[in-house]
Amino acid sequence: MYDLFTSSILFFVLVPGVLVTLPPGGGFTAAVVHAIVFYVVQRWVAEYVPWWGILLVALVVVALKVFGGSSSPAPTASISGGRR
Repeated sequence: MYDLFTSSILFFVLVPGVLVTLPPGGGFTAAVVHAIVFYVVQRWVAEYVPWWGILLVALVVVALKVFGGSSSPAPTASISGGRR
């Protein structure tokens, strides 16, 4: 269960474009870089972070997402060319 939960969280966070895309521009090279980073981070997390640490971090992130402010961008000025 720990491996599945940890892998799911890391996969979501380390998919190209969620946090950052390395190298910029995406494509096959970015997918390979993110796969290598995923492997290294997953091995490190599995060895040094206890299961309850992952659960705690996940609960905090979900709570901030659910109970935090709106995830939609702030409204901007109209682009329709109206008067200011």
